[in-house]
Amino acid sequence: MTIEEMFRRIVRAHLGIILVCMLLPVAVAAILAAQRPDPSVASLRLQVISGAPKSATEAEGMSSRVLALATTPSLLQTALMAADGQRDVNEFAATHVAAQRLGESSIVELSVTDDDPIAAGKIVSALATRVALFMNDGDRSSFQDSTAKLDDQIAAATAQRDKLVGQLRGIADVTARADLGAQIQSANQLLSQLTAQRATLAVDNATRDQVVLVGNKPDIRQVQTSILPQLALALLFGLVLGLTVATVLETMRPRVNGIRALARMLQAPVLGKATEDLASLRNTMALAARRQGVDAVVLMPADDPDEDTVGHMLFELSGHAPLAPRKLKRPSNTPPGLDENSHLFELDEAGGAPFSDVRFTGLSAVTPQDEMTAGVVVVSSGTVLLRRLDDLDDVLKAVRWPVLGLVHGPARRRFGWPS
Repeated sequence: MTIEEMFRRIVRAHLGIILVCMLLPVAVAAILAAQRPDPSVASLRLQVISGAPKSATEAEGMSSRVLALATTPSLLQTALMAADGQRDVNEFAATHVAAQRLGESSIVELSVTDDDPIAAGKIVSALATRVALFMNDGDRSSFQDSTAKLDDQIAAATAQRDKLVGQLRGIADVTARADLGAQIQSANQLLSQLTAQRATLAVDNATRDQVVLVGNKPDIRQVQTSILPQLALALLFGLVLGLTVATVLETMRPRVNGIRALARMLQAPVLGKATEDLASLRNTMALAARRQGVDAVVLMPADDPDEDTVGHMLFELSGHAPLAPRKLKRPSNTPPGLDENSHLFELDEAGGAPFSDVRFTGLSAVTPQDEMTAGVVVVSSGTVLLRRLDDLDDVLKAVRWPVLGLVHGPARRRFGWPS
């Protein structure tokens, strides 16, 4: 099977079904897109660090951290509850929350998309506040634990030093006093180190970067969405669906699509079209009959819908006089110098009609006299189910008449389904 035959059998034969399968998803997508309002985007900007990032990688890391926190289910659920928004947390985090860095600055824009602009503004405000609070106080417990640990160590070192000082007052021995003095000095050094660490920790906490909101009112804007991507996807889906349905139908009910393909299967030529000049078609069929030694031409439909074409042709052929060329004769007033092939010669009305004895009939009207000298001309619109072609082949094998050729009937207007 050639590519052209596949195209004819699958695409052209089921073009109506393919078009319906393509148009229905497009219509549904267009209706859904028309009914759905344009989404609104609410955004707030956060300054993550006070200075500028050292590189684009650091800036990208800041925006990634903000997005990771904003899409954390616990933080997002808390923000949705604070904004009185009933949303699916996982789906909302995946498709409605975004964070984008602004160049290589320390500003990150957190945005929320929602069909309700008021809800979008409330959600992004609550979410940005919680993200900033977590980034500022997320490691607060570690700082407090370190501070408490240093305070305990400082208190223990101070108590040990005071104890040694108290012991020093009651000892008169010079050697013992020297040993206690060395221990007190070590205790003071340890206390100085712990105090310095405590001061450094306090300074770091006081000077560390704080995440702050740039403004307290979200920027809300409506986004004009294009329906072209949805329509394109719907069209592609419909095309695949239509081709699949057409392939299944063609597999279940195979057909021969095209008069040339049918002619190759019957091993007979195409004699002409039923819509052309009937006189010329009649002479062509009669000439083909004479070449095969046939006196009766039986017009046989390839499929049930072709019976109307056969009936119309038989009706026209029964009342159509055979076409015959008329002889040329010399007019009486022929100018000198012109030969017998001149265009001034007239037609002789006495010419005979060739093939006038060839009879055209249908299968049901074949007479016993026609049985031994009959030939078949198959009339087809070009599309035949294979099971119908098997029936025709059985008839041809039963009568054992030669197939003179095929006549291409008018194409049937159908909606993809075989008649």
